[in-house]
Amino acid sequence: MQMNRLHPFTAFFYYAGALAMLILFQHPVFLLAGFTFVLLVNFVQDRCRGLQRWFFFLATSGLLIFLVNPLFNERGRHVLLEVWDHRITLEAVTLGGMSALSIMGIIALFVSYNEIMTPNKLLFLFAKVMPQFAVLLMLTLRFIPLMRIRLGEIAAVQASKGILAGSGKLRERAKNGMLYIQALLVFSLEEAIQTADSMKARGYGSGKRSSYHHFRFRRIDWLSLGLLVPSILFAIYGRSMGFGVLTVYPVMEEIGLPKQELLGILLSFVFFLAYPVIIELKGAFGWRKSN
Repeated sequence: MQMNRLHPFTAFFYYAGALAMLILFQHPVFLLAGFTFVLLVNFVQDRCRGLQRWFFFLATSGLLIFLVNPLFNERGRHVLLEVWDHRITLEAVTLGGMSALSIMGIIALFVSYNEIMTPNKLLFLFAKVMPQFAVLLMLTLRFIPLMRIRLGEIAAVQASKGILAGSGKLRERAKNGMLYIQALLVFSLEEAIQTADSMKARGYGSGKRSSYHHFRFRRIDWLSLGLLVPSILFAIYGRSMGFGVLTVYPVMEEIGLPKQELLGILLSFVFFLAYPVIIELKGAFGWRKSN
């Protein structure tokens, strides 16, 4: 994977910029294109193996967000249908769809981020200037995957003792589930104390920190930043001018894009998000050409 070869600063700049893009641009065309290319990034990284572990959470989150807005929001002039005196409007459906695409794109982006930005890269990037922030960021980003692994281990041990959270009466499953959570919290707190004691014994944050891996800026990093920086600056400039956002209330705009958005802002948006796919295809083409 070509993204693994990039300097940690270059890779972090891409993911930070992609996150900002998915939050700032609230238009169905932009969000659909962004979500598609984030999925392509995961595909070229590991054929979506990492994303498969999060598929249920990704799908349920997107579906829930998409359904909640029309069910609780009746604002809008274009009524699609009425269910038991409840109006489901085109505006509410559109807003729910945009929110769902944005959240699913961000989740898929963080799955890709965890594959590329290893803890060692984060420490190399931030430890020299902000050691406390580096550790806090590293622990925060690895918190959910680590908790899932620990919960699986606890469930296996508890199942061997006949304590199951997936079968039996609802009250028994709830009680057993709370036992799982209790064991998980105790496990996590003990591990956190051990980690803190170990870092204190090694003098973390007391002086200048050395790094086992020394990442250097190479030609591909300068080229990447030379392409990514103008792309995101142009996209943000367009967003500040009011492009890339669909006004839903009080009067919903047409979903179609004007030519200036389609040719300029959308192209910059897509190019930035698709950059890992582009360099991966370039690397694969170069390898085939050399052979």
